[in-house]
Amino acid sequence: MRSWIFPAALACVSVILSTPQAHAWGPYGHAIVADIAQDRLTPEAAKAVQALLALEGHQTLDQVASWPDTIGHVPKKKGGLPQTLVWHYVDTDVANPAYERERDCADGNCVVEKLPELEKQLADRSATPQQRLDALKWVVHLVGDLHQPLHAAERDHDKGGNAIRLSYYGETENGHINLHALWDEGVLDRQASLVVGPHYTIDFTKARAEANQLASTITADETTYWVADLSGGDLYHAVVDWTDESHSLARSIAYGALPETKAADIRDAYTSIAWPVIQLRLQQAGVRLAAVLNTALGKE
Repeated sequence: MRSWIFPAALACVSVILSTPQAHAWGPYGHAIVADIAQDRLTPEAAKAVQALLALEGHQTLDQVASWPDTIGHVPKKKGGLPQTLVWHYVDTDVANPAYERERDCADGNCVVEKLPELEKQLADRSATPQQRLDALKWVVHLVGDLHQPLHAAERDHDKGGNAIRLSYYGETENGHINLHALWDEGVLDRQASLVVGPHYTIDFTKARAEANQLASTITADETTYWVADLSGGDLYHAVVDWTDESHSLARSIAYGALPETKAADIRDAYTSIAWPVIQLRLQQAGVRLAAVLNTALGKE
C-alpha cells in the first residue's frame, strides 16, 4: 500500500468506497494521468516535484494523485477538508452549451475556478514548501478531474449522473451502480483489467503499464494541439476550454449514447463508444498536467 493514504483517512475508506461519485477516474485513473505527466516533465520541473514530494516521503506523482479525494472525506474535526469536495467538479446542465461562471460557479468553489488558484500557489516561491506541496497534489488531481466528462455536466440536477442507476454487464454494487461511477472507474477498470483492492489500494505497476500504453500512442502533433491553449500563458482560459470539452462529451456521449430505458444494463454498445473517449481524456489530462507543472515549476 502506498503511503499517500495517511492514518486519519483509513477510518473513512468505507465511506469513499461507497460513494464513487466523490472522485473522478477512481484511484487508477488519477494514477495513470500522473504517470503520463511524470514522464513529460522538464528536468527543472522534475527536480522541483521530487523536492516537494520528498517532504512527505513520496517519490512519484501517482502516490499523491488521489490525496484530495481522501482528505475530503475526513471530518473537519479530524483534520480533514470536507469543504473541498465541491472543488472537484462543476455542474453545468447539459441544456447549456458551455460553462458560465456567473451561472455555474458564482462562489468560485468549483474545479474551473480552483485549479488556476492552486496553480498560482504552486508557482509562488514565497509560499511555504508545505503549501506548495499541497497545491501540487491538488493540481495533479484537479487536472484529472476536469477531464472526466461527468465532472463538468449534469442533467436535471442528477449530480453528474449519480442519480442515474444502471447495471454494467449485469453487475451491480449495493443493488445498483450509477452513470457517474461508470465513467469514474467502471469502464476503465473493466477494459484495462484493473482491480481496486482493500483499503482503496491499487497496483501501481499495472497503472504504470496502462499509462505507458496510452502514452505510446500520443503523437507530437497531438501534444502540440492539446496544449495550444496554454501558449499565451493564461491557464484560466485553458481550463475553461478543457472543461467545455468535457461538457460537450458529456452531452453527446456520456448522456447522449445512453439507452433510453431506465435502469439499463450497459454492455458492449455503450462501452465501445465510451472507452475510446475515456482513453483520450486520460491522455489529454496527462499531457496537459505536464505542461501546467512545467510552467509552474520550470524556473525554480
